[in-house]
Parts: sequence; structure tokens; C-alpha cells
Amino acid sequence: MKRQIIVNRTYGERRIAVIEDRKLVELHIMRDDSGDCLGNIYCGIVKRVLPGMQSAFVEYGGARTGFIHINDLREGITYEEFQKNIDNDGDENGGENKKHSITEYIRDGQKILVQVIKEPIGQKGARLTTHISLPGRYVVLMPTISHIGISRKIKSKEKRAELKLLGQKVQKKGFGIILRTLAEEIDSDLIEKDAVSLIKKWNAVQNSFKKEKNPALLYNALDPILEIIQNTKPEDLKEVILDNKDDEKIVRQYSNFYDDISADKIDFYELPYPIFDYYSIEPEIANVLKRKIWLKSGGFLIVEQTEALSVIDVNTGKFTGKGNLESTVFKTNIEAAEEIALHLRLRNLAGIIIVDFIDMKNQSNKKKVIDLLEELLKKDPARTSVFYFTRLGLIQITRKRTTESNISFMTEPCPYCNGNGIILSRDTVVFKIFRDIQRQVRLHKSRRLTLKAHPDAAFALETNHLDKFEELKKELKVIIEIDKDRSFHREHYHISSDDIN
Repeated sequence: MKRQIIVNRTYGERRIAVIEDRKLVELHIMRDDSGDCLGNIYCGIVKRVLPGMQSAFVEYGGARTGFIHINDLREGITYEEFQKNIDNDGDENGGENKKHSITEYIRDGQKILVQVIKEPIGQKGARLTTHISLPGRYVVLMPTISHIGISRKIKSKEKRAELKLLGQKVQKKGFGIILRTLAEEIDSDLIEKDAVSLIKKWNAVQNSFKKEKNPALLYNALDPILEIIQNTKPEDLKEVILDNKDDEKIVRQYSNFYDDISADKIDFYELPYPIFDYYSIEPEIANVLKRKIWLKSGGFLIVEQTEALSVIDVNTGKFTGKGNLESTVFKTNIEAAEEIALHLRLRNLAGIIIVDFIDMKNQSNKKKVIDLLEELLKKDPARTSVFYFTRLGLIQITRKRTTESNISFMTEPCPYCNGNGIILSRDTVVFKIFRDIQRQVRLHKSRRLTLKAHPDAAFALETNHLDKFEELKKELKVIIEIDKDRSFHREHYHISSDDIN
């Protein structure tokens, strides 16, 4: 597997595409005003303790108060308990809850140090914990949990023994530590360097927390670009291509700190053609929003997403096969399993996913489909579990949820159908306009443009994104007139050049 990381920055938005073996497998979208906070550490103030729910609301600086459960407040917790708490999403029926009350741990108005482990999703606020974890390239530091963990993928007994000794050094200083898979092939000096760096960051967080009296951000989580690089083996990383100098600087600083990332793999994209167009990523992003996914054989999937769960229906479609019915169905289900594993990552579907494969009579074929699905999902950075066919012939998948799905992030309820469907959000249309303006100017050297668009898109451009719009015009040295036309569909617009030849 060779991985490309391609980063596009537009005014107010950044998109990261992960390409594996020439196929788009992950898409990450960040916007300046979206309030991304996963992994951030804050000084929080307890606003309200709810003994009946064994939980509390915490003001930490986000748009909404965060939510913390008793299991994320307990002292002396083991790593296994911590991991179970995250997987169970703060189930208030946990054994510890029956023995203690949350009022034994916190009170209204108390200042606490918290980390976001799940971003706000829908109407729910961010989920918080007091058990901090700081990830590095080779180790994860856990200041509140006395634990030494070594990646299961490290099989060598000698290396595991060596890493355990290193972990014990860190543990004696009062920290828990997890040695990541990349630590297997790295000199112990570099691993210690990584651990020391994380300990310094933790000490800085504690010092800031002592001085702070109000809700405040104390530590920014690792940049998403660096997080993807950090979770990629050096031999699997083909290249990182960026079209923004600030992003390039961040990546190069990171590569300078870690010796196993070659600077030759970092490229700045300078062509006038938009980077995502050049690498044929834009058409694949459009497919993320489609309900119907066609398979190579002619079969197709239908994907329906709700806040609680997602449903995927498999159909043979135009595929009739050349053998018997069972072989036709089996081939369609095999193709569907490959596409499902891809789209769980690409669309960032999480929570509960129900898959309705076409019914198979042969138990051996059923097992082959499940085995393939489980094998493909091992590549997924999010934790997934697959449960065997139910009596109704359905497959159940759980996938850890930490952020909104891409379709939720990129769309909003459609005003044309009273919310029964979706269209591109006004923000997404504005960012598309920005990219098309850049394309028009760079490819055709235009200096005067007219933008014709629906009033809603024009309003978003002239209010929420006015500063970015002005920056764009100034940098490109272009004059742009806006023509509002209510006959246009909300997603549609037209950019024309007014240059006099």
C-alpha cells in the first residue's frame, strides 16, 4: 500500500484527501468557523451536576457546554476501563456508577482540566474526559493512568522486552505510556525524545491550567495533516502534496523533528490548475454525497443515513451473472463488501451501520463475505466491529464515532423539499465559487469577472465569508461583480469574464 496525502486550502476551508493505491479512501474537511476541537485540552468550569444521570455539563469555551460522565472523572482508573468507557460512550449503567455518586468527584463551579474525546454531533455537545492522552509518533503519553502498553502488532519478544523497560522509565516519573507500532523499527533514543517532548507539553498544560480561572483552550491537538502522517508507516508514505505555504511549513517542521520522514516526500503544488482537479479528486468527492453507489458488475448499493444509524442495501441491479443464482448473488455481495469498507471511511459513517446483503443460502459463502469485510476494515483507522448475520439476514457493524459524517458536514436540509432531501450548503457553494474564481484567473488571466448566483449563496458570500472574499480578490488582483438571480438553483452559479480583448 502506497499512501498519498493531498491537501487543498481555500479561503476559510482546508480539505485533506488520502489516496491509497490510486483510490480516494479518506476525506477530511476543516473550516475556520467549524470549531474543530477533537483532542484539544481545556480549562473547564462545571456548570451543572446531574446526579440522576451520573453526568455533568462543563463550560469549556465551545458553542455549547460539554458533557462528562462519572467514568471519565474517576481517579485510579485502569487503561482497560478507560478504553471501555470510550467504547460504551459513557453508559450510565456501568458497575462503578452503582457504588459511587458523581457528586463525590465534582461540584458546580469547580475548575477541571478536560480533553475533548468526541466533537459536538447534531444536538449533542462535545464529550469530555479528565483522562488526558497526548499522542506522539512512537508513543502515546497518558499522564493520569499508570499503564504500560505495547502495540499488539509488535511480535518480537526481544523488542517488546526492550520497549517495556523504556516504558517503566516513563512510568517511574508518574506517567502511563503506550508504545505504538512504529516504535518497533526505531532507535530507543528517538522514542525517548518523543516521550520527553510529550512530557514537556503536559507540564506546560498543567502550568497554564493553574493560572487560568475561566474556560479556555490550553492545548491544541495535533494538526489533522500531521495526525494522518503520524499514523502512516514511513515505507507506506509515498508523498505529501500541499498547495499552501503555511501547511507546507507545518509538515516540514514535523519531518525535521522525526528522522524517519524524508523531506523529499513533501512537495509544494505550484501549477495553476486546482490541485484536487489535477489529481481527479473532485469527481470522487461528488460521489460521497450520492445515495446510489454502482458496483463494477452492474449491481449497486443504496446508502441511507440518520443520526442514530446508517443503512446500506445491496442490490444486483443490472447484473444477471453467467452461472446460477447463488454464484451471481455471491459475486455481488463480495463486490459490495469491498465498496462498503471503502465508503465507511470515505463518508466517515459511524455508530451503528446495518447492511442488508442479498440473501445467500450457502453458509460457506456467507463466511467468505464476512471474512473479507473484516479483513478490509482492518485498514480503517477508526475502531470497527462486525457481527454475523442476524435471523433476518442483516449484518451489523459498529464504528467508533468522534466527528460528524462527511455528508452531514457538507450538506444541509433542502428548502425545496421541506427537509426530505439535501443540497449543498451555502458555505460549500461559496467555497466552490472561490475555487472556480481561482481557476478562471489562473488559467485565463481574467481581471474582471461577473458572478451570477442565487441570492442565498450571494448573501453567504457577502456576509459570513466577506473577509475571505476580499482577501481572495486582493491576492488575485481581480474585480468581481455579483449578480443575484432568484431563478438560479441554490447550488448553481455562473462566472463569466468581462475582460475587453
